[in-house]
Amino acid sequence: MPLVIVPNAYPDLDAKRVKMLGNIRVMIYGNYGIRAAATAMQETFRRIIADGGVQNVHKDILPVDEIFRIQKMEEAKAAEARFLR
Repeated sequence: MPLVIVPNAYPDLDAKRVKMLGNIRVMIYGNYGIRAAATAMQETFRRIIADGGVQNVHKDILPVDEIFRIQKMEEAKAAEARFLR
């Protein structure tokens, strides 16, 4: 029977070892994305505080337009226009 694992407690368990086990078909790295995002936010705010503003950090982060693209903001605005009259 194929297995799905969430190897959060086993950071040394790599894909090569998992393939050797043979019956694991999916690995879910559930909390790594949120941990990475939180780390990036801490570093960003540390820089903002150290610099006294966003004058340096703004060039190293995604532009707002990219956030809107990821969120499919145009679709959301179109749906808003259709349903919220």
